Parts: sequence; structure tokens; C-alpha cells
Amino acid sequence: MSYQDTKYNDLSSVCNIEYGDEQGTQIYKKSEQYFHQMINEADYRNSEIIKNHMNNNIFPVLAYYMSILDNGFDQQRAYDMVLQQTQKHANIQKEKNRKFGSMPFAFLMYRLAARKVMDKNFPIEGWETEWVRYDKQEVHFDLKRCLYFDVISSYGHPELCTVFCKNDITAFSGYLPKIRFERNGTIGEGKEKCDFHFINNK
Repeated sequence: MSYQDTKYNDLSSVCNIEYGDEQGTQIYKKSEQYFHQMINEADYRNSEIIKNHMNNNIFPVLAYYMSILDNGFDQQRAYDMVLQQTQKHANIQKEKNRKFGSMPFAFLMYRLAARKVMDKNFPIEGWETEWVRYDKQEVHFDLKRCLYFDVISSYGHPELCTVFCKNDITAFSGYLPKIRFERNGTIGEGKEKCDFHFINNK
């Protein structure tokens, strides 16, 4: 598997544009090396869903971040470059969510599907989910454990996890005007949990 098999399949050209041909090529090649190493080391916990999260979201982003750092950029610069790339995909998801958020009875449909979607896409092998509220006004759940934070931290870069937290905010903002997303904090930001509030904005 390579970057060409992920949603970051344009990373090679992105690197050349952002850093110039010579350094861009170095950063991309090092990213690929890290990416392959992570796949070889990965514990997918006997879950295809976990495997998909790692191979298509966590590892490509983490490998790129580590490669930028290796090429002499400071942590803030590396973080900003990774956020810039991931936000592109968060905005694509935002537009998809916008179509749903504009539909009649959007909140009702979201509420009816939420538990099933979470159980399928965020299984107990990677997340600990606590359902707090589930009614006509709000769907609220907390994540007490997060695969993204655990994996990224295991490579020594917990600070990178907040990239994914920010992408949540961007993507879920697309549910407006029918559904409003709010959050008080995340594990990646140093909180004890990630809280997700999807509020009926009717």
C-alpha cells in the first residue's frame, strides 16, 4: 500500500509545490518510508474498520508530519502544513454533510442512524463510547478512549491529534442549518474525554 491508495494520493505533487522539487521529493519519499513502516508494525486488532482508520487516515497524516520534522521544519510549521492538507478533505466532507443538513427532518434521520453508525465505524476495539443524551433535542456522546490519540501518541506526537479534532469541527459544521455541532474539548487537547453534541437547530 502507498499514498496512491489513500485519499492523500496527491501528496507527491503537493510536496513539490510547497517545498520545491528537491526538498519536496525528499519529504515525500521519507513520508512513504514512514508510511510503509507503520503499516508493517500495525496492530489492527482483528478489525477491518480499525485497519481502514489507520491506513487511510492516521498513518498517512502522521508519516507526513514526521517527515516534515525530519527535514528541519519546526513543530508549528509541520503542524500547520498537515492541518492545511487535512482540512481540504474535511471541507469535502463538510459539503457532503451540507446536503444532508439541508434535508427536511435531518435531525430525526441523524438521531435514528447515530448509534448504528457509531457502533459500525467506531468499534470498541478503538473507542470507548458513552451515550449521554439521545432525544429529540440532542444527540450527545462522549469518547473516553480514542484510537487516533492512542496510535499517534505511541509514535511520540500526541500534539498532532488535534488536527483530527479540528477536522471534526469543519466537517460537522456542514450539518447546519438543521443540526448544530458543539464541543467542550477533546482528549487530544488534554481533556478527559471528547464530547460530541449534535443539537436539533430547528
